Amino acid sequence: MLVLQAGTLRIECDPEDGATARVIAGACEDALRLAKDSWGLDPPRDCRLYVMTSWRDFVFRSAPWPWKVMLALNYPLWSGRVRRTWPISAGWTQHYGRRIAIGIKPPRLLEISDKSVGVHMYVEEKDPIVKIRHLTCHELTHAASAHLRLPAWLNEGLAAVSVDRFLGKHTIREDSIDLLQRVRPNSAPPSYRSMMRLKGETLAYHAVRGYWIVRYLEQAHRGFVRSLLSQRRSPREVERLVAVVLGLPLDHMWAEIDGVIVSKYMPGRASAA
Repeated sequence: MLVLQAGTLRIECDPEDGATARVIAGACEDALRLAKDSWGLDPPRDCRLYVMTSWRDFVFRSAPWPWKVMLALNYPLWSGRVRRTWPISAGWTQHYGRRIAIGIKPPRLLEISDKSVGVHMYVEEKDPIVKIRHLTCHELTHAASAHLRLPAWLNEGLAAVSVDRFLGKHTIREDSIDLLQRVRPNSAPPSYRSMMRLKGETLAYHAVRGYWIVRYLEQAHRGFVRSLLSQRRSPREVERLVAVVLGLPLDHMWAEIDGVIVSKYMPGRASAA
């Protein structure tokens, strides 16, 4: 076991993944500074990062001892869901009470991951170091905002916009906004557990929808997202505040918000959706 320290963050990996761990360590300080400067988010108090090569090993290595016992006893209840999401996942953020554990796949596993969802979302990135820095920023943004218990759409949107700022370029495909026209839900965004039952374009839609909402809010109402993150709010309260700032009726916000965003970034096409 190789252990590195990046400020207050502990990074663990097998010796063969030391290069990946060093890239992660080098990205941590800048990623946490961005979370503070952009969103007012403080670094997580108890956070550990792992170069993960197995979903089972990551879960049991990262969990505190009382959690290991509980996870072992309830293995049949959660293992199937985690196993199903492993092929399409590049990084995970897991909560164990106050402890937050982040897992990031090394480049050799990223290359063979299932890209049936990501192909609809991400600008192709060939540099493995940039990929690891991307994932480190994304997951640390989740960790820094974990105490707020953000709804899935905001949690993912916040992390994706943070990565854009961190790398200084758009990392979500510009044409992913087409998904906001092709996939039209009749209800509010799903929870993480419900999202993981989706596949392909439908899952990609729900993942990038949050990105486009946060990106739009940052451009049209700079500072609003930061104000949302100033305290923990219920998902309904978050929706109410977003509806107010966008001038949308709360009860119909999710039916109308895609059209607002499409009209901003694809003028003339919203009415055709």
